[in-house]
Amino acid sequence: MQALIEHHDALRMVYREENGDIVQAYQPISESKVSFEIVDLYGSDEEMLRSQIKILANKLQSSLDLQNGPLLKAEQYRTEAGDHLLIAVHHLVVDGVSWRILLEDFASGYMQAEKEESLVFPQKTNSFKDWAEELAAFSQSAHLLQQAEYWSQIAAEQVSPLPKDCKTEQRIVKDTSSVLCELTEEDTKHLLTDVHQPYGTEINDILLSALGLTMKEWTKGAKIGINLEGHGREDIIPNVNISRTVGWFTAQYPVVLDISDADASAVIKTVKENLRRIPDKGVGYGILRYFTETAETKGFTPEISFNYLGQFDSEVKTDFFEPSAFDMGRQVSGESEALYALSFSGMIRNGRFVLSCSYNEKEFERATVEEQMERFKENLLMLIRHCTEKEDKEFTPSDFSAEDLEMDEMGDIFDMLEENLK
Repeated sequence: MQALIEHHDALRMVYREENGDIVQAYQPISESKVSFEIVDLYGSDEEMLRSQIKILANKLQSSLDLQNGPLLKAEQYRTEAGDHLLIAVHHLVVDGVSWRILLEDFASGYMQAEKEESLVFPQKTNSFKDWAEELAAFSQSAHLLQQAEYWSQIAAEQVSPLPKDCKTEQRIVKDTSSVLCELTEEDTKHLLTDVHQPYGTEINDILLSALGLTMKEWTKGAKIGINLEGHGREDIIPNVNISRTVGWFTAQYPVVLDISDADASAVIKTVKENLRRIPDKGVGYGILRYFTETAETKGFTPEISFNYLGQFDSEVKTDFFEPSAFDMGRQVSGESEALYALSFSGMIRNGRFVLSCSYNEKEFERATVEEQMERFKENLLMLIRHCTEKEDKEFTPSDFSAEDLEMDEMGDIFDMLEENLK
């Protein structure tokens, strides 16, 4: 743990307020000591063990000190059935990609330490500080400023509001609950592989097509606004490599899905093109809205958030550790604001696609959300079935290099080519 903190600069960050601004700074290695405790829980039965670990985990999660650090703490819970390690890191210094890096380095370091070898981690890429400094210059670049019009058009779209069961003045995290749905291993395998053959899609294209269809059926509107999250590590800054840098690089940005046509083929192709036309995979939106001095980017926050986290099975299961079944504690303060009416989060877990939908209990009845999750699953299975049964391949404009090529224009070109080849 100490080696990880010394190797990855972001794990030594602290935050303080100066003259009304929040200043982010590194603590020197000499002042950064690991916070690691071993807790003996031998003699507890299963029910008591779960209760004890939940209390300990909640205490650890809430103890991170932004101003003084450390922002990484760990506890090892010893039980008769084996040991459980909880690593808590503040979200300000890690994202999903960072967790993969940290788990890989932890596994590597553990094996080296077990053999009493010197700890050597893979070479670091550019620091978070390097990236932040270069971002300041990028925020005023012509390349980025050209994207302002695109984001203004997105903000001007009239999207369909969600039909809520009750009105609430404020969404608070402590009032949230969640509903889960999951696919079988066989359907998940299709979702990850042969589903993408007919239209050249990625998993988000299919998942958002299913979500768009579900929201259209519910709201009776064709324009669906969704907040998306991307890893934010796009190659937008020359000579800055952050592929193996720990930090919070996540890009959040709004998309508007046009689900005018309920035909499966049309929906998939339209959603695919919607997503492919997002400049730099959305990383410029937040920079323009909050950082660029000359841009006037009017942002809008959709009621729906969607985030596909990927496959974590391989990262959290090694020869010597695997995911624990115990509670990891509350990761967000109960008094925090919940920005979205519905927040969808998907991942592959134990070989199955699992989707969680968080909602505010003062805004929606549980039965309402359960119904929408069931409709999502039905729509997703319908799209999987459609794609796996489809034998021919269809192209969309983004499969070619011509910019601003519309779907109908591309169809005319293919019709003309087919006619000439007869």
